[in-house]
Amino acid sequence: MSGAAAARLGLGTVQFGLAYGITNSDGRISDSEAAAILARCAEAGIDLLDTANLYGESESAIGRAAPSDAAFRIVTKTPKAAGARSADEAVAALQSAFAESLEKLRQPRVDALLLHDPADLLGPMGPALWSAMEALKRDGLVRAIGVSIYEGAEIDAALAAFPIDIVQLPWNPLDQRLERGGQLAALANAGVEVHARSLFLQGLLLQDAANISARFGPLRDAIAALHADFREVGLSPLEGILAHAFARPKISRFVVGVTSAAELDAILLAGEKAAGVKAPLNPSTSSGALDARYLNPARWSELG
Repeated sequence: MSGAAAARLGLGTVQFGLAYGITNSDGRISDSEAAAILARCAEAGIDLLDTANLYGESESAIGRAAPSDAAFRIVTKTPKAAGARSADEAVAALQSAFAESLEKLRQPRVDALLLHDPADLLGPMGPALWSAMEALKRDGLVRAIGVSIYEGAEIDAALAAFPIDIVQLPWNPLDQRLERGGQLAALANAGVEVHARSLFLQGLLLQDAANISARFGPLRDAIAALHADFREVGLSPLEGILAHAFARPKISRFVVGVTSAAELDAILLAGEKAAGVKAPLNPSTSSGALDARYLNPARWSELG
């Protein structure tokens, strides 16, 4: 895989700690498989790992399985503060959880810390939590601080209130709401580092449309059309999605999750071809007509 392509990818590690993903039939991956995946990342030049306090054993698995000579940039996230009775309690929980994250990861510092729930940043405890994160940054324990978001309005509000360093957001060829809404441009203008998740929408965008559950009806039709667009230019779904992503310069990293080293190798191979696609891909299918519930896994329960 080309260095340029590898530099645009990050490894999502929720599968290291949880049986995550609608297309994941293997459950949580073993430490031995995690070690194989991380070794392959280090070899290929994928240096960013994304994890979270809420990802079960993910942080601990990284600490156990990461090669000792690998210089990974690690992004982790806070627990949610919704249960805290006061700002002081929320701050104490954040500080305690962060210390635990460093211990589990076996790291003296991490590259970035994100508030996992945008409601924590935008709610009444937001200023206190942000100040606590700024203190961690001043102490050299993190390089960048920010928030994981889901909707454009959350980006608008966060940018208006806080000096955000980094944002993680959803993006894929069927979910370009944040491009159309102007939020990606606003983040770029503010100098905010952008990481995108949901590139494969938990694997659904790589599935044969005929095998997708009927409850995803409109999404199933959109995936079939997307695959047809990619076939017209000689790309597989995986190659097409990666090529479409790499043509988005406002997004610095695309976080992808795998359940095996073999899956990672398939992404690396597809990335080689995708990196060579010169013209930006703009498939005819877009998320414009799709209900947001189909694009946000957190809302899939609303589909019945």
